Parts: sequence; C-alpha cells; structure tokens
Amino acid sequence: MVTQVRISDIGLYLRCPRLVYFDSLGKLQRKNSAQQLIVKNLMLGIVGKTDLASELKESLARLEQELPMAYEIEPEEIGPACRELEARIPEISASLLPHLDNLIPCEVEVDLRSEKLGLSGRLDRLAPACTPSLIRSGKAPEEGVWKRDRLMLAGYSLLLRELHGRDGAKVDRGLVEYPLSGQVRSVQIFGVDRARVLRIRERVRLIRDGRLPDRPADARCEGCEAKEYCETRMSLASRFF
Repeated sequence: MVTQVRISDIGLYLRCPRLVYFDSLGKLQRKNSAQQLIVKNLMLGIVGKTDLASELKESLARLEQELPMAYEIEPEEIGPACRELEARIPEISASLLPHLDNLIPCEVEVDLRSEKLGLSGRLDRLAPACTPSLIRSGKAPEEGVWKRDRLMLAGYSLLLRELHGRDGAKVDRGLVEYPLSGQVRSVQIFGVDRARVLRIRERVRLIRDGRLPDRPADARCEGCEAKEYCETRMSLASRFF
C-alpha cells in the first residue's frame, strides 16, 4: 500500500526536511500556540458581512471559554492572547471587510484525500469558486505569499482537481489569509508548483521510511523544536566517520 503523505508534511519539509524525520519518530509535538488557535478559529467562525467587528468580539468571548476545553491549553495562556486580539479587532475587521466576498460562503476544515496521488490534508477553508484558502497567524510578506504557503496551496489544488475530475474546476488560484496583517492574498498556482509538490511527496516518503536527510545550509536551527535531537544525531554520526 502506498504511503499517504499529508499536506502538512509538505509544509514541514519546506521548513526543514529533518523535521519530517523527527516527526516520523514521534519526537515533535505539533502544538499550536494560543494566538494561532484563536486567530484560526476566529476566521473560521465568520458567517456575516455586516457588523464584522461585533461578530469577532462575540466569537472571541466564546472562544476564550471553549478553547481550553477543546485543546490542551491553559486558561491563563488564552486570556492574555484574547486581550491582545480584542484590542486589535477594530483594525482587523476594517481591513478584512473588503475581502469577505472572496471568503464566504464557504466550507471549513475540509478533509481531502486521494489514493491515486497518495496525498491527504485538511484544508482550512474552501472559499467560493472552489478556491483553497489557508489561515495564517503570522505576518504577511511584503508582497505575495510565503513560498511554503504557495506550495501547500498547490498540494490542495491537486487534491481538489482530483476530487472534481477532469471536467471540474481548474483550481489555479488560492488564497492565504493573514488576519493580523489585515490581508487576504490571492496567488496563482502554476503547474511547476504542483510538480514540485509531487517531487517533495516522494522525498517525504523516503524520509518516513527511515532515511535521515542532510540538514539544509540555510536551516533555521535557533529555536527549532528538533534542535536537541538533530544535534545528538549529528554527534553520533561523527563518531563513525
């Protein structure tokens, strides 16, 4: 049976291929911060196009009570994050309002899977016109979207194309929502992006089968959750060469 590769694995590989290896060993904890959880759930909960600021404030108050029940996160961690976001809701809502027609009506947290492609994933939002959309709690780049986001969108575009068949939607565009920057960026998905995703899929399979990849020269090791395991592995390997 062909090993399924998650779109999140593609994103992990683009951060650093070694993260895929250590994740396969159960060494990584894929835990979102309080801010990430709040931002994502706030965006997924948007249903109206009128008083967006009030809608976000009501959602925020509800999430402050409910998120600690749904996730392994302490109320004292949620509180400060909610207060910080609450102060920014007027500017966030004003910036997002012009983009709402591109975001809703929609389906949220859409599970996609293709045995043929050997890919699966949970898409944050399936926006109008069969447009895949990702929600990010970080800052938007000065222009366009981050490379990792573009290629993850390419992965979801492959899955959506497979789902809808040859005569279905082309899915040549995607969105990345950067709420804290008040931005919803549209990006064109090219064939070269989809082809790269399929190549990375094969590399991820090899890594999950036990092949330790080289550490990239531009790897951001400071603050990496796998730094301790990575350095230990390199130290052990040096003893044999």
